[in-house]
Amino acid sequence: MRAKDVARVYVDARHADATYWTLNDRFARLYELASRQQADIWLANDWTALPIVRRLASEQGVPYAYDTHELAVDEYAHRLLWRLTQRPVIAAIEREGIAGSAVTSCVSQGIADRLHELYRLPEKPLLIRNMPHFEIHPYRPSGEAIRVLYHGVVNVGRGLEACIDSVALWRPEFRLTIRGPGPAEYLEALAARIRAAGLGDRIVLAPPVPMIDLVKEAAHFDVGLFALPGHSEQNVHVLPNKFFEYTMAGLALCVSDLPEMTALLRQHDLGRSIPDVTPQAIAAAVNGFDRASIDVYKRRALEAAKVLNWEAEADRLFAAIGQAVAGAAEARGFAAQ
Repeated sequence: MRAKDVARVYVDARHADATYWTLNDRFARLYELASRQQADIWLANDWTALPIVRRLASEQGVPYAYDTHELAVDEYAHRLLWRLTQRPVIAAIEREGIAGSAVTSCVSQGIADRLHELYRLPEKPLLIRNMPHFEIHPYRPSGEAIRVLYHGVVNVGRGLEACIDSVALWRPEFRLTIRGPGPAEYLEALAARIRAAGLGDRIVLAPPVPMIDLVKEAAHFDVGLFALPGHSEQNVHVLPNKFFEYTMAGLALCVSDLPEMTALLRQHDLGRSIPDVTPQAIAAAVNGFDRASIDVYKRRALEAAKVLNWEAEADRLFAAIGQAVAGAAEARGFAAQ
């Protein structure tokens, strides 16, 4: 669905705002807690915070910024009910929110292009990729067993079933760990799938670790895996945290051939791409590695991490925020004269 198609399903902004406050009891509570604070600028992290931040900024006479980590109007576009009932509300909230935002940023160039097209913005949102802080991890050569890691949310739509099914086709030295939080029933379904395939000695479902330890724990592995289906524009334009976390940890990367990830993968020569999310294609990509190539990619990842980190990325965001705050203060000064 392109820009003109989404525009046809917009709802009235006032109706969308009123609907927003009924979606979740926590929104009103978050507003109440935040309203006790005075800020120079409010930052909305994704569309779910936009109405809260707009209200706070209006009441306090300060600007607000919007940073989106997802392509909100396409996030669940593969679900018909979501497209019919929730997408119009989200589109109206985001359209009004971006119109008043002093700074709008997003995590991939594809999302920036899509927002620019969808809302006919005068300029594209600022690209601020979601990277971890720089950490130093020593190079660690591959061992006898080659350890492949998926870390992140463990839930439907992330290609995990295909990854599990592919392991039977992997060369015997490869092992897979799936680590992260997920619904208990889904985790059990994955465990049952592993047992049914007789892969219990090659696949581990590991519990999540604290975010601050994510990169450190990933550094014990050799290959970072993310086989995401490209079934929506949200997925096509994804540039996930885990891409940069795997890189920071010094892993070879094995990721879906989606534009944003593939561009960076090739730019820094970090590993292999997966052309299709099927067990056969995933297995072919994994089996395309050997220990020597993995070790080369691991060294390249550690070099790339020196530029793909939050310290290198943050200055542009802070500069834009600082400019917005200064501009608002200057406008208030003129108004007071």
